[in-house]
Amino acid sequence: MTQTTSNNNNNELDTELSKNLAKYSLLLDKLSTSSQVDKLSIIIENDRTNQQTKLNNFIQESQLSHNKQIRKLELQRTDLTTTLTKYHSILSNLQASNWKGQLINKNIKSIDNERIIIQDTLDFLKDIRTLKNNITLIDSAIKEENYQVAATSIQEITNLPHYEQLINSEFAKKIVPSSTIPEEPSILLDNWCMELTQLFKEQFIAAANENDVDTLTLVFKMFPMVGQDSLGLDLYSKYVCDIIAEESRKILTQKISQSTNTSYYSQALLHLFKIVSTIINDHSKIIATCYGKKFMIHVMENVEKEADLQAGLLLDIFAESRNLDGIVKDIDDWNLRQRKHAQRQKQRTINNSMSDHNEVDNDDGGDDSSMMNFSMNQLVVLVNEFSQILQNWSMYARFFSVRWNEFSDLEPANILIAPTPISNSKFIKKLNEEQFLSNFEKLTMYYLQKSFSNSISIEELPKLNDLIELPTFVHKEESLYPITSVLEDLSLLIRKNLISNVNTGQFELFQSFIDQLSTFIQNEYLVKFMQVRLKMLQPKLSGSIGLKKYVPKIDSTSPLPSRTVSPMNTNASSSINAHGVPNLKLSSLSKFDFRGAAASALTNIQSNLQTGFIEEAITTNVESAIFLHHYLIYINSLYVSKLLFHKLLIEELIEENPKLLSDNFPFKENSKTLITKLQSCESLIDKQTDKLIKWSIKYMFQNIFLSKIRVLLNQLFINGDNNENFYIAGMDNYEDLTKINEFVRKWQHLIIPYQNVLFDKGINELLTLVVEFIVNLLEKRFDSLQVNELGATKLDRELSLFIGTVCGLNYKLRERFTRLTQIVLLLGFDDDDFDVETQDVKEDISTGIDWVLSPQERIEARKLKIDRRN
Repeated sequence: MTQTTSNNNNNELDTELSKNLAKYSLLLDKLSTSSQVDKLSIIIENDRTNQQTKLNNFIQESQLSHNKQIRKLELQRTDLTTTLTKYHSILSNLQASNWKGQLINKNIKSIDNERIIIQDTLDFLKDIRTLKNNITLIDSAIKEENYQVAATSIQEITNLPHYEQLINSEFAKKIVPSSTIPEEPSILLDNWCMELTQLFKEQFIAAANENDVDTLTLVFKMFPMVGQDSLGLDLYSKYVCDIIAEESRKILTQKISQSTNTSYYSQALLHLFKIVSTIINDHSKIIATCYGKKFMIHVMENVEKEADLQAGLLLDIFAESRNLDGIVKDIDDWNLRQRKHAQRQKQRTINNSMSDHNEVDNDDGGDDSSMMNFSMNQLVVLVNEFSQILQNWSMYARFFSVRWNEFSDLEPANILIAPTPISNSKFIKKLNEEQFLSNFEKLTMYYLQKSFSNSISIEELPKLNDLIELPTFVHKEESLYPITSVLEDLSLLIRKNLISNVNTGQFELFQSFIDQLSTFIQNEYLVKFMQVRLKMLQPKLSGSIGLKKYVPKIDSTSPLPSRTVSPMNTNASSSINAHGVPNLKLSSLSKFDFRGAAASALTNIQSNLQTGFIEEAITTNVESAIFLHHYLIYINSLYVSKLLFHKLLIEELIEENPKLLSDNFPFKENSKTLITKLQSCESLIDKQTDKLIKWSIKYMFQNIFLSKIRVLLNQLFINGDNNENFYIAGMDNYEDLTKINEFVRKWQHLIIPYQNVLFDKGINELLTLVVEFIVNLLEKRFDSLQVNELGATKLDRELSLFIGTVCGLNYKLRERFTRLTQIVLLLGFDDDDFDVETQDVKEDISTGIDWVLSPQERIEARKLKIDRRN
């Protein structure tokens, strides 16, 4: 505080001195007489006196303040000296206390050591007493053949702390022996353990031979008591492996009497794995109690080896009994003939040597079913049983892996990893090295290909007459659209094969099947069937063909074509539902159980096929309209294909059964990998299908619709002297909407049959092409149209009615007419709505509308109005 005051005084003096100097400098500048000099001298003297006085006061105050500070510091130094003295005194006390504490701690440790020594001596004496008592008890029990008591006593001795040091100590050697039992403890225990081990081994083997479960269990529990854990587990493992082998022999000896059972070997393998699973579950309690849970790993390894051996024998007998190799060889030969036939066909096409159609084709690539040594029904049964065998193994592998992790005290993880006995299993190696899995692939793919080929050979198409005759458009469910019977059969075939492959639980197998299925659908169904069918029909389509009722001509030399019947509704040809839509239903796509036996899902597809008339369609006496019917059915089939494949690959496998793949493929990230692959498979199929759809609809538009649309638009939007460039309306014809009403009638007559027959997305795709053509044509016509004021109003009415007729409630299609509607809107504006200088609409109107027309286009559009003022 004093220092602050002193600083303030210094500042005040400096400030006053500066003011005086400035004042003196100013007065000096104004001096002009000697009297002024005298006056200035007096002023300076007075100022000097004042400043001297202030300086003396300041010095006095400063000295006083300084003396106060010095006295205060002296007092603080005195206090500090007192504190230091007390600190040194306390430090001395602490050193004395520390020394005393160390002395006390040393005494305490010495007492603790003495207590520990006394306690160890006491424990040692107690253990010696326990040892002596138990040795006496063991000797008595062995003489009385009470081996359980003897084993229990031996276990109690071996569980004593420092067992080895105890029995070998000099004290024990002197105290424990007696006149009746003179041997040393270590020698006695070794001899007794060897004697009891041999005795327990003989009793275990005898009990196993006699199937005496109670004695077997009792003896098994006593092996760890005499330190023979490994021997007990080995004997037990051999015992359970003998049980497995014996059950397997029973199964194999029954195979002749069970030869007619189509699922005998899959049931036999399941029974075998049930035995193994029961052993692991039930006996693990005894092992965990008597031996320790970790010893189950040893038992499971031995059990798995025996299960592997017996399962491999069953698999070999299955393959031999069902003639698996012979069937696979026939399929390989068939595939080879098919490839050779395809190569010859390709070579003929390249060489342009297809002229001799009447020559007999000697290739083996045709229908060679008679050359196969098995029937399709036999193949179905074989695939079912094979799938169940693989499924049983997969379920067992999952059970074994889960239990292995539990007995290994592994923390439960989100990812299940197969243990070594499963990953290196001989059964797995056998499936791969002896090509069982690849043979299963061949069986399923042959069944798929051959059944699909049979389905094509008896293909049937529904009739469209009832749909075409409906006077108005009726919305239908997706399953009611008419499609080819081949697609229905294909959906059943794919589902059956998916069931068979998913049930196997074999990741590599199902992954490979998805790839093959994707290739099959794209090549065999979309390209070789759908694309070829559409290409065959396209040359027969022309602008003169209309979608009308098909009435085949009656010829005395040819039979009348039969009526088409839907497989799911035998009244489809004559009955109409409540909505006025014929009951042409797609095969039911209800949920199915992948977990169940595949046999329950496999049915005879030939019994579900429709009765068709495609053969009649290619005769010369049939009207050309039938080809358009077929063409539309195939387009519908393409759209429904996307729905079916999505349901089969995504909905039923992933969405409706979210745990299906994770349950069947539990190891690692296999289920997630399969989900990604299924999604990729569907995506590839969708892309190929979409290309085919766009190509087929575009062809139909260009060859059937284009000419009809041109005719419909010829006399439209013309209103004056039949000049296409004028749309002049007067009071006499302003209300005349005859032309647009006629267009509406003809348009509905043209489009409603297509709307009733064609898939909803298909008709939208077709209308998109139609609208694009109409918009391009009308934009060119409107760009040169001359319109008066009444004509603009009438044109707006006709265009609105035209757009509503063509587009309906499809607002995406309506948006394509935006440029035309804005041109007509401009023609209806008053002259006052335009800026005189720019000739464009005024700013308030321009900002209130989302224009697609540029300012220059708006100016040009206004020029179409012939009665404007400027």
